[in-house]
Amino acid sequence: MLQKLRRFGYASVALQGLLSAVAPKAGVAVTKRLLGLHFEGADDLEARPWYVRQTRAVGLGMVAMGLAGLLLEDRDEPPADDPTPSTDDD
Repeated sequence: MLQKLRRFGYASVALQGLLSAVAPKAGVAVTKRLLGLHFEGADDLEARPWYVRQTRAVGLGMVAMGLAGLLLEDRDEPPADDPTPSTDDD
């Protein structure tokens, strides 16, 4: 079950990163809306161009990390026809 949760985590990070990389201004709008829940005047904030570029770059990194995590999870699985049980004594 823990392996399924890890896969879900990797997939959700990759999806969030994809959304941030493809539409960084939408992510900035969501952040502004969330800030508005706790702070007054958050609607008046404007994202600077460097922040939008940074959001896109972080999104690409999240996609890379999520996909790498998923690939490494698949690699750690023993083959289905392997009769030896895996032991995690490390």
